[in-house]
Amino acid sequence: FLEPFVVPHFVGFSVATFEAGQTMMPAHAHETLHEFFFVLEGCAVFVVDGVEHKVGPMTFFHLAPGERHGIYVPEDSVDGAMKMAVFGVVTNR
Repeated sequence: FLEPFVVPHFVGFSVATFEAGQTMMPAHAHETLHEFFFVLEGCAVFVVDGVEHKVGPMTFFHLAPGERHGIYVPEDSVDGAMKMAVFGVVTNR
């Protein structure tokens, strides 16, 4: 197992699953965290600085520090649950 911060600046790695109608969390931003997402299955909407981006399998997404973002799966999604891998890297700036 890889615990957070064992590798310098690496926050962690996880696989998350979201069902239709589910929101990851309200829009937010990180001061020093780069987040990386890779969609494994299903579809979702990433909202970045107020702009919606529809994503599906094999989509790789990077969010830089300061980018306000949220993720949700539309209630009427016919693609089933969305599964994605996510990890983060912290900067000192």
